[in-house]
Amino acid sequence: MKSFARSLLVGTILLARCAWATELTPVTFAKSVVSEPRSETFATVSYPDKTLIVEFRLEPYSTGKATAVRAFGEITRKIAEGAFSRFPKIKGVQLIGNLALHDKHGNETVDRAVMAKFSRVTAATITWENVDPANIVEIADKHWVLPELGSDKK
Repeated sequence: MKSFARSLLVGTILLARCAWATELTPVTFAKSVVSEPRSETFATVSYPDKTLIVEFRLEPYSTGKATAVRAFGEITRKIAEGAFSRFPKIKGVQLIGNLALHDKHGNETVDRAVMAKFSRVTAATITWENVDPANIVEIADKHWVLPELGSDKK
C-alpha cells in the first residue's frame, strides 16, 4: 500500500511539473501567433524589462506593398490585445515588420518596413475589434512606416 501511495505522489508531482513547464509565457504566446500553421515565418521575440518585442517577416501575410500595413495591423491586433489581456505584468508591446525590398539596381535587402509600439495605458483605450487593421499603426504610442508603404496602405 505504501508503494502505491508513493507512486501516486510521484505521479502527481511529475504531472504538476509538466503543467508548469507548458505554462504560456509572453514569448511563447507571441511566437504562436506569428508562427501560425500556414506560415513559415521566422520571428524574433524577446521580453526585456516587461516589454514584449516581436520582429517578423511580412511576406507570408501580405501579397505586396499595398497589403503589408494591413497584414501588419492584423498581426499587431492579435499580439497586442492578447498579450495585454493575458499577461498583466506587461508594460508595453512593440512589433516590427520586415519586408524584402529591391533597390534601383535590383538588389534585394530585408529591412524594417513598419513598427508600432503600444503601452498598457494606450492599449486599454482601444476597442481592438472595431479598429481597421490598416489604421492600427496610426493609433500606437510610437509608430513608423516605410515611406513607400505609407501611400499604399489602403
